[in-house]
Amino acid sequence: MTDQLSLPEQEQSSPDPKKLKFTYGQQFEPKKFSLVEIVQICLEGEPETNNLKQQIADRFFSEHSTQSSDTSSADSNIGKLAMNCFLSLKAYQLVENIGNERDHKYQVTTLSKQIIENKGNLEEIHNVFARHILTNLTGMSLLKAIEAINSRGEQPTLEIIIEELQRMGFSSLATNSIYPSTMRQWLKLADIFESKNEINWDKVANVLGINKDYVDELYTLTSEQKYFLLAMIHLDINDFTPWNKITKCATSAYKVRFPSKSFVQQVIDPLVALDLIESEKTTTGRGAKANSVRLTLKARNELVASLLKTIASQAGISETELNRCFEDVLGDLDNSDKHIKGKALELLAIWMIRLTSLRFTKWRKRDVETGDGEVDVLAGSDRFVYSRWQIQCKNTKKVDVDVLAKEIGMTFVTGADVVMIVTTGEFTKSAYQYAYRMMEVSRYYMILLQKDDIQEIKKDRTNIVKILDRRARRAFAKKELSMTDEEINEVEEEELSIEILSE
Repeated sequence: MTDQLSLPEQEQSSPDPKKLKFTYGQQFEPKKFSLVEIVQICLEGEPETNNLKQQIADRFFSEHSTQSSDTSSADSNIGKLAMNCFLSLKAYQLVENIGNERDHKYQVTTLSKQIIENKGNLEEIHNVFARHILTNLTGMSLLKAIEAINSRGEQPTLEIIIEELQRMGFSSLATNSIYPSTMRQWLKLADIFESKNEINWDKVANVLGINKDYVDELYTLTSEQKYFLLAMIHLDINDFTPWNKITKCATSAYKVRFPSKSFVQQVIDPLVALDLIESEKTTTGRGAKANSVRLTLKARNELVASLLKTIASQAGISETELNRCFEDVLGDLDNSDKHIKGKALELLAIWMIRLTSLRFTKWRKRDVETGDGEVDVLAGSDRFVYSRWQIQCKNTKKVDVDVLAKEIGMTFVTGADVVMIVTTGEFTKSAYQYAYRMMEVSRYYMILLQKDDIQEIKKDRTNIVKILDRRARRAFAKKELSMTDEEINEVEEEELSIEILSE
């Protein structure tokens, strides 16, 4: 999900602010071309990347370096300018690579198609692009930087804006970068700026459908409030759920500490006041159970929707499909139609990423037309240490050791550290023996989830954390403590009894 704390601040979902990157924008200014013009060229050049770069070079940069007597040097400079423009088109999500990058092929995105559909309405085009910049790119960070500078009575020059962005966490942004200037020019076309440096917040509210007060409130959320809300979004909490179940997930996923005695006052009440969550107390008096919470319609529309858009643009799955509930997806795995069954397998892989709060990176293999098909996806986690996850979903009755061995073999290509295999059936005894042996003698960590685990998650989505934590403890006990399965079972049974008593 690309993790996400709020609608306008998608890039700041990482706990490590040093990883923030400002949207690349070089040779991509409105003075060079209109959106319709550049998108039309992208459509005409599709799908050959080199063809598109050549068209961009001929159309917009052919006069560059014409004074130079060194023809090869001039051609090289023109090629670099065209490449910068293409990279900007990718960064602004107007085009995307297809297949392997070495294939040098691309396709236009849904955003580009929307621009072409509205080519007769320039105002709508600029509004659509501005909304995209503010919600999916770093546009809102740029506005907040400029607003902070204005509030201090300083002149927001490009140099000062970059310094402010660096303080906000965009530490990799060079002092001589023009990326903020490029973005500001595109936003100005949508009248986001009243003058060069004064922000028109009424226009921002009109474009986003939310007002400045709401934007400001999202920025002022504490880290505990943000991560609790983020956990609710990833778990898709639309039904009332005890808040302590959600904090367990958030703590495991983000390594954040929550106040135990004042949690309702410090976390729940402020989010309720912002109309982001609803809360109800199930019991009262001594020994009362924890408040139950769920996302409001406002939060689902304005926060979850943006998260799903990000996943959809990466995974190639429509937002309508991604909005389908976990139970519906599981139901379709039994469908007699191979296409429906295969699509459900794709969505199950996405759900595994959402429930574990990982970051989608890319599909490795998609074989959705076969009844016993498989779906492989790569994801990343930057919690505590960076790790790369390789996830495979199989819709078969039995999964044997050969599947696990194949996945371990693929890690030499994918570079994965963690291999998760999810099946709607069951793993054989040999598969489990292989997994534990592999973890004992290698750097790899294997997670095997079968149908009974899926049913447990279906009953309560927060159970995904319990299951993964249980698997991790068992792997640690076997590898580091040399405990036997019987000894581990005894410890788990004792822990389970204590957990039941505590509830």
